[in-house]
Amino acid sequence: MRPANSVDTASEVVPHYSYELPIEEEERFEKLFRQLDVNGDGRIDILELSQSLHKHGVPDNLKESYATKFIQQSDLNQSGDVSLAEFIYYVREHEKKLQLLFTNLDTDKDGRIKVNELIAAFRDLGVAISRQEAAQLLKRIDKDGSLDIGFNEWRDFLLFHPTADLSEIINYWRHSTYLDVGECVAVPDDFTIQEMLSGMWWRHLMAGGMAGAVSRTATAPLDRLKVFLQVHGLNKFGSLVACARHMLHEGGVRSLWRGNGINVMKIAPESAIKFMAYEKLKQYIKSGSPTRDLGIMAEALQKKMQQEVEKFKGIQKEYQTVISSRQQLDSQLTENNGVKEELSLLESDANVFKLIGPVLVKQDLEEARQNVNKRIDYITAETKRLEKTIEDLDKKQDTQREALGKLQQQLQQAQVKAAMKA
Repeated sequence: MRPANSVDTASEVVPHYSYELPIEEEERFEKLFRQLDVNGDGRIDILELSQSLHKHGVPDNLKESYATKFIQQSDLNQSGDVSLAEFIYYVREHEKKLQLLFTNLDTDKDGRIKVNELIAAFRDLGVAISRQEAAQLLKRIDKDGSLDIGFNEWRDFLLFHPTADLSEIINYWRHSTYLDVGECVAVPDDFTIQEMLSGMWWRHLMAGGMAGAVSRTATAPLDRLKVFLQVHGLNKFGSLVACARHMLHEGGVRSLWRGNGINVMKIAPESAIKFMAYEKLKQYIKSGSPTRDLGIMAEALQKKMQQEVEKFKGIQKEYQTVISSRQQLDSQLTENNGVKEELSLLESDANVFKLIGPVLVKQDLEEARQNVNKRIDYITAETKRLEKTIEDLDKKQDTQREALGKLQQQLQQAQVKAAMKA
């Protein structure tokens, strides 16, 4: 056991241990730290932590945010990375909070959280779940197949969760199977029957639509400025400020939001199509078995199929963009020159799908570009890690050469002394 008052010389902020630790606990913390310390330099940064969190059950779409929050909360000396001392101090304190939460959930105090206790915890937070869903949630943490969970399983599942707030933990627990399929398409877990009957589904849809409308409206001037520069180029106006002045002079302040109506109008049907496609594909995959659990692979396939539906939806989005751009560039927008007239320019419904080929190719190329960029980022990170390893090896070789040189000098001196004595 290490002394309680020993200090980490790297940080000099927090004692290496602010209390005595059992040898088993110390070894567990050090083993976990070594797993996260990818390059073996004795420090953990955001990049290393992001790469390692997937192995600890954190969804891919939460890795970066969780890694950032973990470093911010545990980096006591604000160095941008975490030493072993800082890591042990933070994790130990976080585990204390998780222990308190576990004790509160364990109402019969037998050291295990069971289905009934989980249902009661959700009910206290105002969410009604069925016994079947509670059992499915327990299976996400249960490692030994006992259909209940102990503190060690609870601790390992939530160790990197950035907060000890029960409501946030319950929400993360329930929705920790989100899959990121690109293009900001994130579909939540199923609503329970009680949530469907209570109308929670349409409140979620309405809240998302209203939030989207507010964000679209807030950024509409920047969107119109983008369209102006795409059409005319920066050479015509000379600067962004001059372009903005031109728009104000042309139509006043209201002109900054020209074409915003069509952007707001498409939010609700866009969300409706997304969730409708999700539900229909889910029913198809389940093949009429309402109690069958989709599983990770089925959910991945389902969301990939939904992404293909999103591509076809993007075709109509391209036309909406064209209509919006026309309205933004038209300085004489009147009642007879609005959305209805612009739609009539398409001449027929078939024209909506004229660009199906180019749009699909564009989206596939964009997806390929994103994958290539991710691969480049990974290769860059690995290259830096290898360079650091090579640098460390060079330093070790230099140290060994110096030591060898000293040994040779000592050997020569010993030989000279032996010759003189002889």
